[in-house]
Amino acid sequence: MTVPGKPRRREPTLTSEYADELREAVRGLAAEAEADGGEPSGPALWERLAELGMTRLDVPESAGGSGGSFDDLLALTHALARHAVTTPVAESATADWCLASAATLGPASTTLAVLPEGATGLDADGTLTAQLPAVPWVFEAHTLLLIPAVDDAETGPWTVDLAGQGVTRHPSRPGLCGTPYATVELASAPVDSLPPGAPAPAHLRARLALLRSAALLGAAEGAYELTAAHVSEREQFGAPLLKIPAVAAHLATMRVHLLQAEAAVHHARDTFRAAASGHQDPARLTAAAATVRITAATTATEVARTAHQLHGALGITAEYPLHRYTRRLWAWRDTPTPQRSDAVALGRLAIASGESGLWDVLTAPAPR
Repeated sequence: MTVPGKPRRREPTLTSEYADELREAVRGLAAEAEADGGEPSGPALWERLAELGMTRLDVPESAGGSGGSFDDLLALTHALARHAVTTPVAESATADWCLASAATLGPASTTLAVLPEGATGLDADGTLTAQLPAVPWVFEAHTLLLIPAVDDAETGPWTVDLAGQGVTRHPSRPGLCGTPYATVELASAPVDSLPPGAPAPAHLRARLALLRSAALLGAAEGAYELTAAHVSEREQFGAPLLKIPAVAAHLATMRVHLLQAEAAVHHARDTFRAAASGHQDPARLTAAAATVRITAATTATEVARTAHQLHGALGITAEYPLHRYTRRLWAWRDTPTPQRSDAVALGRLAIASGESGLWDVLTAPAPR
């Protein structure tokens, strides 16, 4: 039963065959971690997820994975963020999915980095020289998958042995949400190209954008629900804060941004499915990936700002859980590149497509 004047709890919109079971498992893991006195994040929780087969959720069982679907992985990524859990699931799952197309996976973990523009070609001897800032979870991984940032690269993706020749890892300051980062220097480092048939770099970038946007949506929903509960329960002059028109309007604006992010995630998911089956124009995949990242990043900014405004001084205290969501929103909206980079990519596509072509690319439904 809905209490009059009180916002209803938002039901999850990213569903799959095992979504309910995955959400319940994540809820339990997060509760266990919090009961131990810390935030539900870190290598220990990642190891627990690996034990449960969640880190390779959509990799076929024949290749060393759990045999789930990409929708399962989206639901997992969303659920982890909804409980303010920080893990390398987007990077590691994408890298493992790519590597599984070429060989059966071993026990070693992987991470992923997108090469900056201008560092997308190999040296004459087939090695690679580049500096990769803010690569996540490097010291927990054995293999690094490198994805070119643009489609006119010579080749790629490539894999690098993180303990191999010419590879140096320098720890960086942890991110806002505790993500362990490192700068990886490649000095004529040997790299291995994946065999023909491996996913294309554009496909991998789109997959990563979609997973990270699902995480932003989950964290934004967490911040929204915490804020909705606060303004419904906190009273001023004998009535809930929600009765103040300005407060209600701000909460409604947060909800609108969430709906926009949901729509972008759903469209990008459908476009990604079509691309995976070979029924999609690459330009539409690029446009969907840029659009979902821009929309999710905008939602993150607006939801975090409004949540703190409506909480007042309470929202900045360490004891209150709002910061667990807003720190992740601020960190993830610019990971691995700032929102401006996605806007530039979409702008380039607009110039290349023209007005009518861009409209078709952005709005045409994905084949099913």
